[in-house]
This record gives sequence, C-alpha cells and structure tokens, in this order.
Amino acid sequence: MSLEIASKRIKPLDPQLVNRIAAGEIIQRPFNALKELIENCLDAGSTSINIQIKEGGLKLIQISDNGCGINKEDLKIVCERFTTSKLKEFEDLKSINTFGFRGEALASISHVSRLTIISKTQDSPCAFKAMYSDGKLAKDGIKPCAAASRGTQIIVEDLFYNSSIRRNALKGGSDEFAKIYEVVSRYAIHNYHVGFYLKRIGESSMDLKTPGCSIRSVENENYLQDVIGILYGADMKKELERISVEYDDRLKFEMLAYMTNSRYTQLKQLTFVLFINERLVDCQPIKKSLQNLFQMYLPKSTNPFIYMNLKIDPKNLDVNIHPTKHEVRFLYQDEIISRIEKSFEEKLLDSSTSRSYYVKNLTLDTFIGESQKSQKKSDSQDSEGAKAPIYPYQLTRVDSKERKLDSFLHQTSLNDSIKVINRTKASSQDKCKSMLRGQDFERSFNFKSLNELRENVEKNSSKNLKQVMGDLNFVGCIERELALIQYQTGLYILNTRLLSEELFYQICLFNFGNFGYFNLSEPLDLFDLAIMALNDPRTEWTEEDGPKEKLAKRCAKFLYSKSALLDDYFSIKVTKRVDSEGENKYYLEALPMLIEDYEPDLVDLPLFVIRLATEVEWPNEKECFDSISKEIGYFYAIKNLKYEQDTHNFEENSSQNNDKMNESWMIEHVLYKAFVNMLLPSEENEQQTIFKLVDLSKLCVSCSYFKFFIA
Repeated sequence: MSLEIASKRIKPLDPQLVNRIAAGEIIQRPFNALKELIENCLDAGSTSINIQIKEGGLKLIQISDNGCGINKEDLKIVCERFTTSKLKEFEDLKSINTFGFRGEALASISHVSRLTIISKTQDSPCAFKAMYSDGKLAKDGIKPCAAASRGTQIIVEDLFYNSSIRRNALKGGSDEFAKIYEVVSRYAIHNYHVGFYLKRIGESSMDLKTPGCSIRSVENENYLQDVIGILYGADMKKELERISVEYDDRLKFEMLAYMTNSRYTQLKQLTFVLFINERLVDCQPIKKSLQNLFQMYLPKSTNPFIYMNLKIDPKNLDVNIHPTKHEVRFLYQDEIISRIEKSFEEKLLDSSTSRSYYVKNLTLDTFIGESQKSQKKSDSQDSEGAKAPIYPYQLTRVDSKERKLDSFLHQTSLNDSIKVINRTKASSQDKCKSMLRGQDFERSFNFKSLNELRENVEKNSSKNLKQVMGDLNFVGCIERELALIQYQTGLYILNTRLLSEELFYQICLFNFGNFGYFNLSEPLDLFDLAIMALNDPRTEWTEEDGPKEKLAKRCAKFLYSKSALLDDYFSIKVTKRVDSEGENKYYLEALPMLIEDYEPDLVDLPLFVIRLATEVEWPNEKECFDSISKEIGYFYAIKNLKYEQDTHNFEENSSQNNDKMNESWMIEHVLYKAFVNMLLPSEENEQQTIFKLVDLSKLCVSCSYFKFFIA
C-alpha cells in the first residue's frame, strides 16, 4: 500500500476541468447566474431589464436589456476567463466601482450551460449572435441577425447539464424561482430607476414589474418606496422611515436607509437588503447589530424590513474575498457600525413616541359615501380613547359558500341570455380552433416605442380601481356588458365591456409577439368581409368614398402587404391564393389567442378587418403598435349582441346551461379572473367603469328580500 501511494505523482489538471471547478464555485445555483447577468446589465447602463425563467432557471434563463451592447470583436473572447473591461492592473482593485471586474461570470456560465448572446451597439447596423460552450465560441462563429434597438439578450439553457450531481442536488423549480425572485426584488429596490420585469414562461402574468424612473435621486425616492410597496405591500410602505448619515470625512462613508418602524409587526423574519458601493452583499456584523437593536423595540417573534445603501471609500473596501463577491470587508468597521446603530435607534425612539391612524382617501367620487364618513368618525373616536362597537352588518361578507346572483334567478328569466349564448358559441366555437405558437421560450422585444406604450399604461393606471379589482367578490351578471360586484361593504356595478377592452389592449402590449392562434375552420375571404363591413352603417360609407368593390379589393390587398407584421407580432394570419381564373384572393386564416377559454365574437369581424386597413397608423411604429392593439382590444371586448334572426326555443338548448363555457361562467371565471391578475385599469375611464349602487352596511336585508328585489 505504501509503495502504491509513493508512486502517485503530482500532475497539472486539464484546463477544462479547472474551469468547470471554478465555475462550480461561482455559479452554485440558478440565482447566482442571474445575479451575475443582472450586474452586467446594470454595468452596461440599462434602464430596462426583462427576465424570463423556465423551471426555476434550470431549463432557461433569458435576460434582455437596453444597455450599450457588446462589440462584435469582443464577442470572440467575452466568455473566456479573466477577460474584462474593468481592470488593467492590480492597483485598479483599490478603486473599483463596477459590479464585475474579474471577467469570470460569462465564462463560468458557459462552462455549465448552453449560452447564447445576441447584442447590438448603437453604431452597429445590425445585431450579432454567438453561441458558446466551455468558454469558447461555437464552430458556427458570430452571425448577424435582426434587432430593432440597442442592447443585449443572453439566453442560458440547460444549466448544469454536464453536472448531474449538482443538478440533482438542487431543490425543485419553485424553490429555485423563490431565490430568483428574492434576488431580482432586491436589485429592483436599489435600482428603482430601472424597470425590472420578471416572468415565468407559461404563466399569464408578470411575477414582478417595477416602473422605473428617469434618474436615481433624492427627489425620486418616492419611486423607491413605491417599489417596496409593490413587492411587500401597501401596509409596509405606509410604515417606512427614512434614515441617513451624512458623509463622514474621517470614516469616509455615508448611508441612506429605509426601515419599518415599531408599529409594523407583520414580518416574522428579518428582511435585510444591503448594498455597499452599489453591490448586493451580506455583512453579518451590521445585520446582527441591527437585529439586537430591534429586539428592544418590537414585540417578540416580529422583525423589521431594512434597506440600506452604504457608500464607503473604495480604498477602504476589499471586494475580492469571496468567489461570488457576496461578502466584503472594510476599514473602521466597528466605528461605522456604531454610527449606523445610533442613527437607527434615534429613528426608532422618534417613531415610538407617536402613532398614526390611516384613513382611506379614494379619488373616485362614487366611493365617497356614508361608509367613508362613518369610518372617519370611528377613527376620530379611537383617537379620543373611545371604542365604537362593530356590528355584523358592517363587516364584509366573504364566504366560500356564498351564493351568486344567478342562483336567485329562475331559469326562465335567463331565456334571452341563453339564446344569445348558444348563438355566440355556434358562431365562434364552430369556426375557431386554438393552437399555440410553436416555440420553446417566449420572445422578448426591446422596441423603444413598445416600452413607451407599456410605461404609459403603467403611469396612467388607477391605484384605487386596481385595489377594488384585487379584492372584489363577483355577485353576477346584469347583462353582457355590466356585472354586479361587492367590494368591502359596497355593492357596485362594473362596466365589463370597458374593462375587457382595456385588458385585451394591454395583453397586446405586454405579451407582444407571443400569442397563440385561433385557426378558423375555413379561411374567410377578406374581400367578402370588407364588403360586409362597408354595408354596415357604422362604417359611414358614402358614394364619395368610391365603389364598394374597389375599396374592398384595395383593403384585402393592403392587409396582405402587412401580413408579415400582423402574423409575427399579433398572430393575425393573412394568406394569398390564386383562383381558377388566375386572380389573387386574400384570406384570413387565424386570429390571436389572447387568453385561454375566451373567444372573440365573430359578429364584428368584418368591422375589425376594415378598421385594420383604414384606422391603423401604419407609417409610424409607435402609433402602429398602439392602434392595432386598440383595434384588437375593441374587437375582443365583450359586448351586448343584437341579432336580427329569430331565436331558438330555450328548452331545446337548456342542456347547455351546465356547460362551463357558457356566458356567465366565462365572464366570472375567465374575464374577471384576468382582470384581477393582469389588468391595470386606467384613470381615464374610472367614472365610466364603476358605479356605486348601495352601501350594504346601511342595509339589513334577508336573502329572501334580496331575491325578491332582484326578481
């Protein structure tokens, strides 16, 4: 045995093995890879970062930004170890101010995944695409590709595909995504001037979305508070306290922090978000010091939220002590921590001597009623030390067994509605068949015009109406366009048509280019559809406009000329065929599938076709995307239908009442579910969208009376 051991010689490891070992130290889990990529985006000066995740990042991490981009020449070596634009000599470490500096992030990722980079600089005529394996450029080399705007897109596929032990040791996709969400949310708080978008592929709505602003400054710190409110709730935002330490010439540091005061007791674990010199790090001495401090002011088993932005002279900071740069060390550590602790304690003492009572002050005039006045009155009584009793009828009724409006109605009263339902299904379900777009992951577009339209939607959204949508109880449908809902102790009428029109418009913008198809069972001639539209009085055709046949042919031919754009971005498929006489015919074959289990009513399809040709601002990109999305929104919106033909006998169709896709089921479980999860209702349509019917706290009625009232 001793001879066998003695015969073993020391040999250098294979370079590829060395690189994989180093990569395993830096990229330990999917969130480590994403953290490195986010820092690269921020180093590139990005103001918008779009992230898409599949299976917790193990299957796919896709991140897109609008930063400065990577030069074509640099793409050759960008994934080699120790290639960086941040350092030239060792002395530069003393004044490093960027996130990355060693040049190991992309190299490490390429050694444990299949990596693709698509990038375009401002001066480049097109984007360039490159694929990497084990830190080296693939045999295909660098290829040009189309890209509309400056920026970089990085696609990481099959993470740890060559390390089965590491991959099997990781937790499930939901656990890995939770860590990813935590990392992205922390960067979103600190970089509140950057718009962050995080989405799991396959989900209908964004998991995280922050608005961003023009610049990070003291004047814009309200955006920072807004981001915290988005991530952790409005209740936490109300209890935030600002703490700052001015620059200390001796210790060479300054600090800005936000913490929850002693009144906020909803957190069971400490949430500590620490950035030192713009880097997300962990510092156990600071964390432990503040944790001990808050224990004296908070109830047992409760903890605070703390965000801290610490700036220290780079010469006093050592950032190169951990493979993932997760920990740092700095000079005067004990003195700096003492100053920080003192500033926090002073703020805690101030907040503990006073207490605030918050009263909802909604901007909607229809919301300001007796219930709000009584709430203000009760709050004033509380401040005087008196407690007003709360009676059962003042509480919001929320019960899983609660009955909907439909259960109070006899079937015969739904006669007219069911007739419309059956006709709707016959006209749409028989002609439409859904089919998903064949692609492995969702595409991302960084068009400036598209981003501006999305930002405009977010900027003009109504917080009050969104609050109502997020906590409503659906009562029932009054008609197709109107629904009855309960919010808190109020009974309201909502305009379903306006809400659905906004919803489908926003889906067109936020899910741009990623729709499925509704394939028509047989293609529809665009000429015939245009003729039908011109015969509709709503088009307001006059003889001065020219012959209808000529206009219809021009409309069909024009839409075919835009078929590539309509298909690629909006899943509207227009094709050309040659008939037996050698004449070109243009057909509509498919429409976009915006949300599952919802089909547009085809009654207004001719009008939709003619408006696409005449009402869309085709020459200008922004106006083009906006007007197409609006036309789709108007066409897909639910409306009251008017049919001229006689209706079928209700009894013949009564068996379809239990079909889950009938009208009332679809409105409640498809549309209103989408309103809650996806819609950002606009302030512009507040007054037309919601109307307060009655304050239930002022009524004491039995179900039998309510049944009689509705009937």
